[in-house]
Amino acid sequence: MAGTKMGVVGCGGRMGRMLVAEIVASEGCALAGGCAKPGTGYINQDIGELAGVGRLGISVGDSTEKLIRDSDVVIEFTTPAATATHAAQAAGLGKAMVIGTTGLSVKESDGVRQASRRIPIVWAPNMSLGINLLLGLVEDVARRLGPEGASKLWRCTIAARSTPPRARHSPLAVR
Repeated sequence: MAGTKMGVVGCGGRMGRMLVAEIVASEGCALAGGCAKPGTGYINQDIGELAGVGRLGISVGDSTEKLIRDSDVVIEFTTPAATATHAAQAAGLGKAMVIGTTGLSVKESDGVRQASRRIPIVWAPNMSLGINLLLGLVEDVARRLGPEGASKLWRCTIAARSTPPRARHSPLAVR
């Protein structure tokens, strides 16, 4: 059995490379291909070599539409503007998506929501297990305490903070 054909938009990035490696290593999954933005230097490279899993004989492309057409599901980790465009393309082609892009504007988010009316979309701007566990625990505690109980016990603000680019890739970035 060939498995679910998965395409990776943004396959040259850190997350894209990891996704390619995971797809190749996972039973029931087949790599349909990957694409990168023209000018990045990744176009026509072997996607397996780019991901560090060895030569696969699949070249990185520059056509998102072709990749979506060739995939059962496309995984998207790019920029907010590109994500909204790719969601519209996937909806037009009737292909499912997984979106992990962060920082979408209201307009871009609305575009993804419109696409989700036509195709299945899993959209989680933060795929970190730790963050999603924390969000689930906070929601569970708040539900158990109710609105009045929670406000008497604590006051909490969760604020997003951008990590400087150099620190993001450092082992010290995890604090």
